[in-house]
Amino acid sequence: MKNPETITQKLKKNKAVYVIILISFLLGLFWLVQHREPKKVMQERVSERIPVSVALVSKAAVRDSFSTVGTVEAFREADIFSESAGLVRRVSAEPGASKKAGEALFILDDELATARQRKADAHFRQSKRDEERYKNLYNEGAVALSAYEGIQLQREEAEAEFVAASRKYRDTKVKAPFSGIVTARFVEQGELVQEGKKVAQMVDMSKVKVIIFVPEREIVKFAPGILLAVTSDLYPGETFSGKVSSVSDKAGRDHTFRVEVVLQNSGKSVFRSGMFARVLLKGEGEREALLVPRVALVSGIRKPELFVIRNGKAFLKSFVAGMEMQKYLEVLGGLSPGESVVISGQNELNDGSDVVVINQKKNPSAP
Repeated sequence: MKNPETITQKLKKNKAVYVIILISFLLGLFWLVQHREPKKVMQERVSERIPVSVALVSKAAVRDSFSTVGTVEAFREADIFSESAGLVRRVSAEPGASKKAGEALFILDDELATARQRKADAHFRQSKRDEERYKNLYNEGAVALSAYEGIQLQREEAEAEFVAASRKYRDTKVKAPFSGIVTARFVEQGELVQEGKKVAQMVDMSKVKVIIFVPEREIVKFAPGILLAVTSDLYPGETFSGKVSSVSDKAGRDHTFRVEVVLQNSGKSVFRSGMFARVLLKGEGEREALLVPRVALVSGIRKPELFVIRNGKAFLKSFVAGMEMQKYLEVLGGLSPGESVVISGQNELNDGSDVVVINQKKNPSAP
């Protein structure tokens, strides 16, 4: 039997063999570490289950109604421009002031316009007298027809000049085009205004328009003159009556049509431009429909998808959506009654993820 010390001494003498054995040992250790660690990570991942809340796809009685949120706009809105140039002598357009149609907002310097209007008026009256005199002379045969026609042309030119001068004189008063409220003023008294300058803004809030966008599958229910119910979170418990005033004939890129709903804006509950309002088209009678909560959606309504729970796993599934309600969507195809869909926690899921159900929502009643 060989002495161990002698073997060690021999290894020290043969350094190449010693280095090869050491490298082989380190490589073997590294290989073991690399092949054990992924197995541990996979075992840990398999053991992880994502907690989710679910609800059942179920049937309920619904009405063929349509509800959507729209934006309130003024019935009429206009920028006011000056059609004449001159110094602003008087301002009667304070923001927030109510003005009637034709009431003066600004009065410009009218000295020159008044002088031109008086001169044109005098010329026009003189031309009418000349025309009447030449008419009598022509009837008596004292003047030729060409002379009479020349006087007629002069009267027409004088009349046109008088009309233009009168318009310029009236334009020195910038008037409200309709009854409404001044929302902004852009010039002050004493300021020099050029022709075509924007001087104010006005809105007519006696009525308001609620602008909504209706999907193509619902647009057949809307026509001018249809009465709709309008509500607002600002006035809980109150319902207002609106009427469809126009329906667009062209859809946007999202396949929705613009619809304008007009309602009176008087009383204590006043709508303001820019507010949100909900518009409801009530259907007649009830029918049974398959419903799924809107919160289950993981994408937009144009391509509806959700996660369905089967055997402890979540699977991404698309379906065909029908009527839209505030909290539910009608299912026209792709889902069956009794299926469990994820309504909370779906942001953490991938197709095929392991899940654990921590809460199940009750079946919906009639929406």
